[in-house]
Amino acid sequence: MTIFLRRRLFLQGAGASLVLPLLPSLLPRTAQAQTARPVRYVQVMNVYGPNERTFFGSRSTSMRPMPNVNVKPLSEIAGDFSPIIGAAFNPLKAKFSVLRGIDTLIANPNHHSCFATCASSYAGGLDGDNYPPVSGQESIDVLLSKSAKVYGASTPLARRLVSLNPVTNDDYSDGRSFSFQRNGNNLQMVSPLRQTQALFDAFSSGFGMSTTTTDTREVDLMQAVYGDYVRTRDSARISAADKQKLEAYMALVNDVAKSVQPTTSTTTTCAAPTRATESDVEAAITNQFKILAAAMACDLTRVASVTLGMSQGYGARHTEHHAVGAQDGINNPSGLVQDLKAIGNRVARLISIFDSVADGSGTLLDNSIIYWSQQYGIVKPSGEHEPDNMPVVVAGKAGGALRQGNYIDFRNEGSSGESRGLPMNNLLVTFMNCMGLSSSDYEKTAGQGYGYYNGNFQDRPGGTTWSATAGRRSALPWFYAGASLG
Repeated sequence: MTIFLRRRLFLQGAGASLVLPLLPSLLPRTAQAQTARPVRYVQVMNVYGPNERTFFGSRSTSMRPMPNVNVKPLSEIAGDFSPIIGAAFNPLKAKFSVLRGIDTLIANPNHHSCFATCASSYAGGLDGDNYPPVSGQESIDVLLSKSAKVYGASTPLARRLVSLNPVTNDDYSDGRSFSFQRNGNNLQMVSPLRQTQALFDAFSSGFGMSTTTTDTREVDLMQAVYGDYVRTRDSARISAADKQKLEAYMALVNDVAKSVQPTTSTTTTCAAPTRATESDVEAAITNQFKILAAAMACDLTRVASVTLGMSQGYGARHTEHHAVGAQDGINNPSGLVQDLKAIGNRVARLISIFDSVADGSGTLLDNSIIYWSQQYGIVKPSGEHEPDNMPVVVAGKAGGALRQGNYIDFRNEGSSGESRGLPMNNLLVTFMNCMGLSSSDYEKTAGQGYGYYNGNFQDRPGGTTWSATAGRRSALPWFYAGASLG
């Protein structure tokens, strides 16, 4: 009688559960894992670089959770963080962090497009914008796009890496990306998409898909109850009176069972985003951001690279780039600074779009990494191509692996030198760990980590930690809250 009574109580107490929707928290662990949303990665890059005050402002910290990690919650900062990280970011302060003290280790101080995405310069003796990294490794976005830990075998090649460059009136940024992929024995810069329609066409077959599901749980429950009934009815211990009661009860269950059928539902998913008329470049950028967000929410792609250019070309902005390091940052009228502010607004727009899209139990932003950096580190007089103190904003929690809502200063507290931050290499390792990659997935030579190391460790937090395998495979301290993947 025990089995029957337990099932009977279940029917009486949870009869309404027969028509409840699927509750993932009550599923077995294996089924719960299938409902987890993937982590997406988006890098946003722009040419040139800011001076210190335009990007970082004049910020101090208020917390020291561990040595050489000094923090100030963005919620404690009234108003704008800085001229470039301006008002558009204010509603998003819990969603992103500003990182200071991220340095690229280099072999050549000339013009580069690989600092922020390859953790490397190009080789010594070269001078140009498009040379590949001396590390010999593909950029982080390309590595992710080729990883079996990011994509299944069925994902088309054209959707594995979305590379965009929607600004058309900057001849210096024109056709440029910050991504490098292998072509035979050589690394070459990836050519980006420019037009919104080309981006939409890459995903159009995936938008508007219909999914048909059949729910048999009610039928399954009735069958389970009937099995208990048969075992109880045929038990040698059941009395005649109890058997009569049981038969009467099962007659009622049979009446219910006759009306229970598997339910079939068809759901249209992955609706294409609404596009505005592209009357200017901002409308084109917004359209492309919306298409990208929709494609990622529909799991049509998981990796993207966006290059954002200037409002004017090389002739105007290059001269300003060489002058901005010597200029005051707060009220700088330079056209370059105004363009960097506009790019900041675009990044905030992208973050907001991702945060407006539902994804699992949170938003698309919660399950993403949006990484914004620039061609160079903080510029200064006679130092326009700086690899140190790279401007870095990271938004999104990567499914819970990143602590957000802070200004974090990683510079060595015991040094006043320029090269006293953590290697850019370890920031990119952080992102790869968030996406499930370990050293076996990104190292070209076992034990050497990702990117280029030049031996300049003496003033950095941890000193020679970065010359050892464990240091090179480690994610950023405190900011990364996920598992150590080695």
